[in-house]
Parts: sequence; C-alpha cells; structure tokens
Amino acid sequence: MTVTFGASLNDALEAVGPLAERFASAGYRLYLVGGVVRDDLMGRVRPDNDYDLTTDARPDAIRALVAEHAEAVWAQGERFGTIGCRIAGRDYEITTHRSDAYGSTSRKPEVVFGDSIEVDLSRRDFTVNSLAVDTVSGELFDPFGGVDDLQAGILRTPSGPDISFSDDPLRMVRAARFIATLGLEPSEDVVFAAQELRSRLGIVAVERIREELDKTLRLPDPQPGLAFLRRCGLLTELLPGLARLDAAQVGAKVGRVEDRPEMRWAALLSDLAPDLAVEELRRLKPSSDLVTAVTWFLRSTGWSGSVGVPTTREQIRRLAASTPEGQSLEDLFSFAKLLGDSPDGLVEAVELLASLRVEEPDLDRPMPPLSGDQIANLLRVEPGPVLGQAHRMLLEHRFVHGPVSDDQAELLVRSWFDERQTSAGS
Repeated sequence: MTVTFGASLNDALEAVGPLAERFASAGYRLYLVGGVVRDDLMGRVRPDNDYDLTTDARPDAIRALVAEHAEAVWAQGERFGTIGCRIAGRDYEITTHRSDAYGSTSRKPEVVFGDSIEVDLSRRDFTVNSLAVDTVSGELFDPFGGVDDLQAGILRTPSGPDISFSDDPLRMVRAARFIATLGLEPSEDVVFAAQELRSRLGIVAVERIREELDKTLRLPDPQPGLAFLRRCGLLTELLPGLARLDAAQVGAKVGRVEDRPEMRWAALLSDLAPDLAVEELRRLKPSSDLVTAVTWFLRSTGWSGSVGVPTTREQIRRLAASTPEGQSLEDLFSFAKLLGDSPDGLVEAVELLASLRVEEPDLDRPMPPLSGDQIANLLRVEPGPVLGQAHRMLLEHRFVHGPVSDDQAELLVRSWFDERQTSAGS
C-alpha cells in the first residue's frame, strides 16, 4: 500500500536510511513498525525520537550489523529477538520477526522466530499497531486494515480478539490505554472477548499490569480507558474496590491532578476509605515509596472530623514534618484543590504555609537546636534514652511554639530535666 507520509515518518526513514542500507546489503529487510507509523498517519507528534524496527535477520546477525556503527549496543532482550543500539544519539530497538504465542497457563511466550512481515504483524496487539514501512522502498504494509480502522476510529485485533487476548491477556488492559490515548472505540467483539476472558489476567504478572495501568493513568484524559475496564469487568479483576464506582467521575478526578504517579494513583483511589485504598494498591505490588506517598495523600486530605483543614501554625508544622520523601505540603494542598475537594480554610492554609516557609526554612525537616552531645554535656549525663526524650520534647515545643535559639533550648532542656528528676524522686 502506498500512502503519503508526514514529516515525522519521513524524518524516521531518513534517519534509519544508513541502517537500512546495511541490512539490505546483507540480504535482509528492515521495517519501521508500530507507534511511529501509526502516530504519523494520525498526525500525532511523538514525544521521542526512538524507533522500533523489525527484520528477518536473526539476533546474532542484527548485533553484527550494528556493532561497528553503534555508539552502544544492548542485548538484554536478545532471547526474545531484540537488539537495542544507539546510533548518532538516537535509540533503536530491532526485533527479529516473531510468530510465537502464549501457552494456556504461561506468563511468558514460547519464542519462535519467523521470516514473514505479515505473520509478524498478525501477532501484534491491535490493527492500528500492525503497520510497517519498508525502510528501503517506503512501502506501507497494512495486511489487517489498520489504516481504515484509524480513519473509522475503531480498535480491533489483527486476529480474532479471543485468540489475541488468550495469547497475551495483558492486551485487554492495554486496550484501555489506546482507547484513551487515540480516541478509539473498541469493536463489539473486542468488548465481548474481554468480558469473556477477563479471568485470564490471573496468569499475567501483576507488575506488568500495574505498569500498563500506570501508563493509562498518566494520560491527559484516562476516563475512556477506565470506562472500558469497568464495562468489560476488568476493573473487578484488577481493583475490585473500584468496580462499583462511577468510571466517569473517577476518571475526571485522575485527569485533574498533576501528572505524577503518586497523585494519579491517589486520585484514582480517593473515593475509597484510605485503608481500603491502600489495600487495593498493594494488590499490584507497587514500590514502597509509591505506597507511602499515596497513603499520605489520602490520609492527609481526609478533611473531616473535628480537625478539618490545618489552619494554625502548630497544625501546619506537624503536617509539614510528616511529609514523605519527595513530597511537600504544597503538593498536598494542590492535590486537594485539583481533586475538587476545596473545603473552608484551604486558601488560608496555603497563605499560612507560604508565610511559614519564609520564617522557618527547615519546616519539612525541623532540625533540633541542640545535638545529643550538647544535651549530654549540659545535663551531665551519659548517652542513653534521656537524650532522645529531650530531643522529642524540643521537637514538640517547636511544633507548638515555633523555633527557639540555642540559649532558649538550653533553658527548656534544663527545666524539663529538673521537672523529670523531681517527679522521679517524689
């Protein structure tokens, strides 16, 4: 098939030209494939200059062809047929044509290399990604109607979706991302197959599922993807606590907050009780840092009960000191505002926080005015629990009254210690 390419694909063909010539001289064919082709045909600007290619050359031949010309070569994916390289500052991943599939209970495919571009394209996830361009002739290969599906706004699979989703169940979750990213509508047979095969997600490593969900959550508008997951019952398999919630409402919340993983996940789970939300998140085996941050966002924005929004200096100090690494109280207030949860006092809290930032530069990590050695010398005591107790007393005083000078701190420690000794002797 011959079509008119846009600037991005023409640039890609020009960039890959020298590499294409080397493969052609060795008797192999090399194709640009997947996203770079799809996005160009849609008029979308890609955020990167990295290219995926496929070839009938085997991995050892690929490695030999690029070795002399690449600045770097990596072969972590060689057993799956992929050789990566960097040439002139641009990254390429070159994969041997494959015709493999997943077994009935396997999380990993049995790798079978092939010689046919058509067979290789047939095993890809969706027709809009089953597009390839010959890097020498510029011919477009579209054996499954991907261009027509792009124009019609339809998401289909190259083979029957029951076969495609059974071979790789993660494709059902990936469908949500393409629906939300490309504005495509899933075909009825895609929806039906996902509904029927949803339990097969159990053979997929949860880490892979989490990564795919994370990509969907990071989109400007994840709502269509979340709606698909709910419609097909996939959400019940992945995060059952969310399945009963309105996907449009949840998706709108996620799209409003900043594009940071901890904020997006917290927004996704914000309609659940914090403990349940964290339990749901842990199903997907995230990093401890993500769990800590999401937990903090959800529990700290529970603007209910008698405490309400922190609007006193003491409350601001305590909350700021509780922030996890990499987060700030400004992040928390921004999250609450963008989430649509702007209770009375939030504006005042933001203003007070700005004022305290100027007055107390160590607001997030308050530093004790006296070291352990200074306290030990001052009280003439040996190192022990009393030093930690004195530090906690000074920190508590800091929360309530603000920073003190070294002299003031010494007076506080002496007074505290004398009272402690008196109480112990009575």
